[in-house]
Amino acid sequence: MNRPISKAAIVGIVFALFFLALIIYETFGQKQVECEICMEFEGRSKCLTVRGETEQQALQTAKDNACSYITSGRAEGFRCSQAPPASVRCQGL
Repeated sequence: MNRPISKAAIVGIVFALFFLALIIYETFGQKQVECEICMEFEGRSKCLTVRGETEQQALQTAKDNACSYITSGRAEGFRCSQAPPASVRCQGL
């Protein structure tokens, strides 16, 4: 015996499809920037590549992460993050 689909079920399906489309758009629809940054601090160095929504965001994230590899402690990490990078290369994706 076939039962008709209720209005609540139709609304739920439409909402789920809209939500899925929004997630896909937010994931793939935004431009990103990829930056490779090399940090040197007290004789140690680390290079990382990071993606971000903006160049500034990608640079700061890469810088912070690279410094976390080559420093020990908060004071060193802070001094490292204030230092200029040894090299930077960014490209739009």
